[in-house]
Amino acid sequence: MKDTRSPDASLLPPDICAIAGREAFGSPLAKQVGGVMGCAGVSILLGLSYYFPIHPGLDIDANRSLSTLAWPAPALGVALLWRRRVREWPLYLLVAAATLALLGTTSRQPLALDPALVALGLLGVALGAWLGRRWIAPDGRLDSSRRLLLFTLLLPVALSLLLSVLMSALLWWGADADWPALWSRIYVPHAMAMLTLVPALLTWDTAAATAVFRDRSNWLPILAAFACMSLALVPRMHDEVIRAALTLPLCWAAVRSGMVLVAQLNAAITIGMLAITIAGFGPYVEYGYGIWALQVDLIGIAVLSLLLAVTIGERQRLATRLDQARRFESLGFLAGGIAHDFNNVLGTIRACAEIATERMPPGSPGQAELAQLERATERGMDMTQQILLAARQGDPARSCIDLVELVDEVLAMARPLCPSRIQLSRTQRPGAAAPKVLANRGQLLRAVQNLLRNATQAARHGVTLAVGTHPSGALRDLRFDVQLDDLQDADGLLGWVEVADDGPGIDAAHWPHLFDPFYSTRLAQGGSGLGLAIVAGVASGHGGFVGMVTAPGRGTVFRLAVPLFPGPGTADGPELSKKEAIRMKESTS
Repeated sequence: MKDTRSPDASLLPPDICAIAGREAFGSPLAKQVGGVMGCAGVSILLGLSYYFPIHPGLDIDANRSLSTLAWPAPALGVALLWRRRVREWPLYLLVAAATLALLGTTSRQPLALDPALVALGLLGVALGAWLGRRWIAPDGRLDSSRRLLLFTLLLPVALSLLLSVLMSALLWWGADADWPALWSRIYVPHAMAMLTLVPALLTWDTAAATAVFRDRSNWLPILAAFACMSLALVPRMHDEVIRAALTLPLCWAAVRSGMVLVAQLNAAITIGMLAITIAGFGPYVEYGYGIWALQVDLIGIAVLSLLLAVTIGERQRLATRLDQARRFESLGFLAGGIAHDFNNVLGTIRACAEIATERMPPGSPGQAELAQLERATERGMDMTQQILLAARQGDPARSCIDLVELVDEVLAMARPLCPSRIQLSRTQRPGAAAPKVLANRGQLLRAVQNLLRNATQAARHGVTLAVGTHPSGALRDLRFDVQLDDLQDADGLLGWVEVADDGPGIDAAHWPHLFDPFYSTRLAQGGSGLGLAIVAGVASGHGGFVGMVTAPGRGTVFRLAVPLFPGPGTADGPELSKKEAIRMKESTS
């Protein structure tokens, strides 16, 4: 999938974008301007990370300058590089190295320390960004307990420890500094910066952050956080009271809006409390605790609030999925019973029409009406099958299906009906084998048709289909905005079809009901609300999953996955198991 990722892959989670032509989603000029600005930002921030640890801190006490002014730069550099393509990193790091070397000429330390400190600063940022992309979350979303745990262990603990040890060792070797004191002063602020600034920057420019700040009710915990922070300016205020007061609005934000608002508030509280303390106010100055103790307290508050936000978010997503499952189950019982009874009535009507047609002599006046009646009953029976499929009823016969052939068939049927302004295409990685899945061909064909029909209605210029495979266990690393799954084999392989459009995206208000039967945003245009419900029914009936990810103004991607065919066979004559053979025999009898 990585070979087809676009320069704008950060707009949609890179793990699930296996589509070509993504360059149309963004402006090349905007990307170049953004790249230059980001490169300049990394350069300046890395320069600060080198400049302040080796200077007395611009007339600020060295004990405070080393533990406050040096801490933001590596974390900011990691956040800026995290979601950028790796091949862009050398340019960023080269300009940053030039900035570091330039600032190094003004230092009071021996010249031999300059190259080592430059290399150390670049190593820390590049290693942190690589660890984040490779082991934590390529899309920068820290929205699960697993991701938050990996983030905490790899960046605030491991990387900050490595940087603090190496930096203090270099200053001890080259400047005869106090190594134990330097190590403790460098590690704690760096760990605090990783915990507070990196999550805030990763969520700052996302659609979720925009939605959070547009919601006026979210300003209440924000105002409460600043009010609690102002308690530090009250004389004789104890640090325990301030810690408890700061924790309350963060817990409120975690319950109210989740990870995005908590990350922003953590960064704001950290910067505000450090500024108050450096200015000489607050209990950490008044009682002589020092800024190092403040940073330890801020680490504890950040860990608590982030863990609470992630846990609440996971429970809310689980509750949403359970609620959807209950709705589908209830609707399935109701629709299934009605559809079966209605299907029996239609069968009776059709049988009577066929008998009447056989008994009437050729050329009778009523034969045309009887033929029309038969066609109408066939359409009615087809609609009942759609309702049963949307309600996830039945157990259809399955065979070995070539996904590439099926997608090509859908494209061939859709092109004559597609508007001329919409370009349809299919992509596949060079040399990749065509995945074969175990599915009901008619149902899978209908599901892909529904996805393609929705995409062409939403697209501005083009729709791209792609096919591929991945293990079922990889679902935990694929982050969709909406996902429904009914996986029967957690360790099996899945073959997927992905449909991407470059339309306006799907508003978050529609996400909870996206796969509900009879829910449609195009009812005025004749939409039935069964299209995506049928897709979800096919995914559930085959033990697969369907997921959706969207970006406002940039498009939407749907992925439908079903289990791969487990044994030898061809698309025309697969070797079915005994159970599947019985199912096929029953369905044809």
